[in-house]
Amino acid sequence: MTKCNAHITFSVSGSRVRNALATRVAEVLRFTARAAGSVVLAAMAFLSAPGPATVAAQPAPLTGLDDYITAAMEAWQVPGLAIAIVHDGRTAYERGYGVRDVTTGEPVDQHTLFAVGSTSKAFTSAALGILVDEGRVRWDDRVIDHMPWFEMYDAYATRELTVRDLLTHRSGLARGDAVWSRWPHDRREIIRRVRYLKPTRSFRGAWQYQNLMFLTAGEVVRAASGKSWDDFVAERIFAPLGMTRSVTSVTELPRLDNVASPHVPVDGVPTPVPHKNIDNVGPAGSIYSSASQMARWVALHLESGVHEGQRLVSDGTMAEMHYPQMAIQADAPENRLHSRDAVMNFNAYALAWWVLDYRGRKVVDHGGGIDGMRAHVAFMPEEGIGMVALSNARPNNLIVALMYRVFDHFLDGGAGADAADWSTLMLAEMREGEARQAEARRELAANRASGTSPSRPLPEYAGTYEEQYHGAVDILHGDDGLRLSLGGKTTGRLEHWHYDVFRMVPDNPANGEMFATFTLGADGVVGTLDFGGLGTFARR
Repeated sequence: MTKCNAHITFSVSGSRVRNALATRVAEVLRFTARAAGSVVLAAMAFLSAPGPATVAAQPAPLTGLDDYITAAMEAWQVPGLAIAIVHDGRTAYERGYGVRDVTTGEPVDQHTLFAVGSTSKAFTSAALGILVDEGRVRWDDRVIDHMPWFEMYDAYATRELTVRDLLTHRSGLARGDAVWSRWPHDRREIIRRVRYLKPTRSFRGAWQYQNLMFLTAGEVVRAASGKSWDDFVAERIFAPLGMTRSVTSVTELPRLDNVASPHVPVDGVPTPVPHKNIDNVGPAGSIYSSASQMARWVALHLESGVHEGQRLVSDGTMAEMHYPQMAIQADAPENRLHSRDAVMNFNAYALAWWVLDYRGRKVVDHGGGIDGMRAHVAFMPEEGIGMVALSNARPNNLIVALMYRVFDHFLDGGAGADAADWSTLMLAEMREGEARQAEARRELAANRASGTSPSRPLPEYAGTYEEQYHGAVDILHGDDGLRLSLGGKTTGRLEHWHYDVFRMVPDNPANGEMFATFTLGADGVVGTLDFGGLGTFARR
């Protein structure tokens, strides 16, 4: 066993000392026991570094934050945003900005509901953690021990995949998200179709973000508890935390008030779009909540599983959820922060959380995005600082910029004149990305062949085309030409592009344009369809 001499410095006060000590000691013990592997080496280097300086006393209100957020929202074209900041176990600040919907002008406040997207994953991890505490699940249980019918493309992965693997994005599978985002398959059917999704990396050989495995984790909750993931989260997490307005399904929104509308840019203008129903992958991202209620969730993590004196999750389980499990390249361009003392040395994934360092402190965070909504949740465990930011526009990284702004504010005793302008830095990066996308669209248009026509009359393209993993694509012909439907969830019209290629213009602009390429057989009959690069769909 490798000896680990970690220099531990505590810079916390009050109730933070006990929790920080328990968490840090648990981490050091685990690092000692797991001293092999890149995750451990990176994490040990991080923990062995000199401890951070003590956080300055909390400034009296967050000077300049309101003006900063208001100006940044205008620059980013974000209609509405809510933020909550947690410090030493209590909500220190919460407020809403802008409007829920640009067409109604109703204001956002701290109680406005937003989709929190993939930050829902941590609720799934916590649900399993509660079952671990109760002895009904172990992190390294095989999935097939709870779900005997589960199957992956690779037989070895089917036999060996564990609950921990589900929560750490190391299944070897690429995302394969179209099966739930474009089609209306239910949860069990999506998991059944996983057996047809070919791996792109070796099992446990690389970190690849994967929503389908979190859906599977939610079904493990059902198998082990006898309750649906939705009911378990509502009863065992929402209820004890007092998250009375938080829900796991978009279908609950009609009975609730003060709900933000998602917005996407249409001709450069933020435009409301329908809420997207992703209940079929709910454990990976379907929760709606408010900044005020998500602050309670953040506080639970900062208080190591205790809420208002009641323990909901054990110390050990909370520490395990925040412990690095899979290393992620820390020096990748997207991980290079643009500020003094902001070099990222350590980046890993825990159980539904990213774990990284910022200015010498450990940060645990996760983002989320569903059509027209963006969310970010983050905290510095040893410093007792946490935040949540929710917005009704996508794309935008303003919510991530606010994380750094809040951290800088506390670490520096107030955001001074020399504080990094994270909003401006990240907006510039987004604009660069948009420019590259615009250039790609121009190149695509330039390569479009003019003067061509479809090989066959349009009615001959109509029919049902099917692919084993995704399902069926229905091509319909009517007075307005060809239309496409994926089980009714994704619909749009097909405009001729060139030759036998058609551009799908979606009815919901949040879905984005895709291309459909038809291929004729040797007999001249339309036989297959390649849709959006998802594979070859054969005509029935």
